[in-house]
Amino acid sequence: MQMSLEDALKARTLELISQQMANWVVEIQKNIGRHQENLVRTLDDLQENVARYDEKIDEGAIARAIVEVIKENPPPAAPKGPGFDRLKSSLNAIEKGTSLSEVLTYLVNEVSAYVDRAAMFIVKGPSAIGWYGKGMPTPDALKQVNVPLGADTLFRSVQNTRAAVRARLQDSPGTTQALGRLGGNAKGVLAVPLILREKLAAILYCDTSKDAVPPAEADLIEILVVFAGKIIDMLSAVPKATIAARTTGNMAERAAAIRAGGEEVRERANVPRPPAPPPPPASQGSDEGSSTVMFNASTFASMKQPAPARPAPPPPPKPAASGLPPEEQKAHEDAKRFARLVVSEIKLYNEAKVSEGRRQKDLYERLKEDIERGRQMYAERVPGTVRDATNYFYDELVRILAGGDAGALGPM
Repeated sequence: MQMSLEDALKARTLELISQQMANWVVEIQKNIGRHQENLVRTLDDLQENVARYDEKIDEGAIARAIVEVIKENPPPAAPKGPGFDRLKSSLNAIEKGTSLSEVLTYLVNEVSAYVDRAAMFIVKGPSAIGWYGKGMPTPDALKQVNVPLGADTLFRSVQNTRAAVRARLQDSPGTTQALGRLGGNAKGVLAVPLILREKLAAILYCDTSKDAVPPAEADLIEILVVFAGKIIDMLSAVPKATIAARTTGNMAERAAAIRAGGEEVRERANVPRPPAPPPPPASQGSDEGSSTVMFNASTFASMKQPAPARPAPPPPPKPAASGLPPEEQKAHEDAKRFARLVVSEIKLYNEAKVSEGRRQKDLYERLKEDIERGRQMYAERVPGTVRDATNYFYDELVRILAGGDAGALGPM
């Protein structure tokens, strides 16, 4: 059968293409073979060259060169900062505190070893009030500082963030103005919050003449503040007997620290001051023989109406008898501890009023709102059986607020 012209052309074209492709494949294979041979020869030459270079390497010269470079460019020294031994020492010192005031006092004392100045500000209402510091020009200078928490200061930043703030004092004009009474040449500052029962209770302020408080010192101070907060929380939950047992071995050191701190630390550690000497008796005038006096001293005294005496505060109920069952004994210890904690906080936040109230014998009148609020907290916390048999809250008012003088409370 004869093919059409179109089919014949197609068949011839395919035949030519197939033949040409076969020729190309043969040629490509030959080229690949030649390149493979060249590559093998090149690799052999390279291996021989590497072997010759390896024999020429002087490892000793390289080592000497490295030593010389290190000598000329020594690595930077490791950053300096307080070591773990100092941290441990500070933690041990703070742990000696057996009351809120003691713990805060020990905290400030320890922090002052890492910065130029340290001060504790108690947060009360809308203000942070200076309480106790180290490195201040005078002990009373800090107590006159009252920083409004609404003002643009580092204290407001701490209140808003509940986190420590490390900065340069020149970058916070509001802080510079608020702390103007403290004077000094502070440059770097650090403010750390003290959180108690999930509330901002105080702010620890630190400063230094350096451009900034070093990061290592700042981290350590934050650790100390957190630790102090945990110790205070523990004091509100641990029975008094346990606290006494924990601090027995350190009483000598604790007493030495209190003595070294003077009257300021004695007051904060709840150490009673020695009783003041009684005032000298009023001199009896010799006006009996004076012709210019109508009544002599004895006659005038007999005619003068005595001033009405303030009613004495009610005597506390009889203390609970010893030998109670363990459950009741624990309830009494808890009540004592809670009363001590509540009254200590009243004193902590109102030191100026306490001092003046002791002098004027009107503590209750000055602190009536705080005392009654504390009394209500005590009543809600302590079982009625314990409250009816004792008056631990009143006992602590006399011991802590009035300094042992029940008359200083005034009418209640």
